[in-house]
Amino acid sequence: MDTNNSHTRDAMDTEDILSVLSTQSTAPESASTSTLRNQAHALISRSTDESVLPATLLDLLTQVIKPLFTNTKHPSLTSTGRKNLVPNSPSFGPSYPTLSDHYETSKPWKTTGFTVPLLRYILDSYSALPSTSRKQTLESHFHLLVPPILNMIDDTDPSYKATGCRLLHTLGEVLVSVQSDMLKRTGLGDVFVHALKGNLTLLPTLTPEDESLSVLRELYPAYIALVDAMFCYSSSPSKLTSAESKARDDLLTSLYRHGIMASLEHLSSATSFSSTISVSLTVFLLRQVPPVIERMGISSVRHLKGLLPMVRAGLMDPFILVAPEMVSAVLDVVECVISVCTPRVKEKWYPEILRGLVGCWCNCIDENEGSGTTSASKYLPETMTRLTKVVKMLGDIVDETEWKDVTRRLVDEEPDLKELFEQDEQDS
Repeated sequence: MDTNNSHTRDAMDTEDILSVLSTQSTAPESASTSTLRNQAHALISRSTDESVLPATLLDLLTQVIKPLFTNTKHPSLTSTGRKNLVPNSPSFGPSYPTLSDHYETSKPWKTTGFTVPLLRYILDSYSALPSTSRKQTLESHFHLLVPPILNMIDDTDPSYKATGCRLLHTLGEVLVSVQSDMLKRTGLGDVFVHALKGNLTLLPTLTPEDESLSVLRELYPAYIALVDAMFCYSSSPSKLTSAESKARDDLLTSLYRHGIMASLEHLSSATSFSSTISVSLTVFLLRQVPPVIERMGISSVRHLKGLLPMVRAGLMDPFILVAPEMVSAVLDVVECVISVCTPRVKEKWYPEILRGLVGCWCNCIDENEGSGTTSASKYLPETMTRLTKVVKMLGDIVDETEWKDVTRRLVDEEPDLKELFEQDEQDS
């Protein structure tokens, strides 16, 4: 595997990066690139003391990384890596390869085998710095880190898009760890948001499923990490000003509506998740709902009107049992909603959730009473156990008398539901 496009998240330590720099690329390498490779190796080899690590990282960024990206100008950045205040042409979605993209002479960073590993090494190294100098060092290097990451995200090659998102994710985590407000102070948070949003539409059938997954699996975590980093200078979201809280909520809402929900609607029919053109992508997108809902907090109740009927319909669809990972993802969403939006669920939405859980349970019973040889049948015990736990969780937040009355009537109508509510009855 080309180390430039490796998807591993393991930390890149000194021994690893020196090994990469000692290994010649399989692709033809220009003399200037070889010089940069040797220069990087020499700089890291000499950096045996953590006291000189900040200077080494700066030298790597200015003497090795920057020359590799010199010819790759990003319209949203100035030549010094700051936000370009001159308005750019509007974006009409992700960029796609053109004939000129096959000629990479202007992008030497794509023909080396060490660009990405070296950037990973640099980003990972900030965590190794003494806490007293970590924040200052990172902030002084920040404008040098932005251009390579942003250019990768906006590259036409899906593997580099994914890599850029992964590097942004790491940068966001480092910024959070030192509670730096650099993204706010420089205005570059919005630039990154714009770049990520431009790739949310990389979906089948225009984009092959494997390429879509490779990018989106990195993009969504990167977006979340970016939002966290944009407001990490406050120790808690509750301590943000009203304007900051609204800005944060707007970013999360945009990801939820224009990313997750729009993509789910694109992939699936209006009736159920199970009629999707990509099970893997649908499951992945469903798993992105809880992190967003959790960060929105109670303000996410405004999305329940659109979310819960869709969740209920998905759970009631018997065909969803063929994809147990999808059932699990939907139940993750339900648990998150119950936990985060407890007052509103108790007041209004618990019947909708209960309908879905009951419908799914009945479908499990029917499947169990069938031939028992389908691919879904072996996962039924696990699914049914999970359903009882979620029902118990739901029952715990509803008025006890009301819950007993509802469940009693349901069991009277359908005796097979007794086992679904048994755990709840035992604990009451």
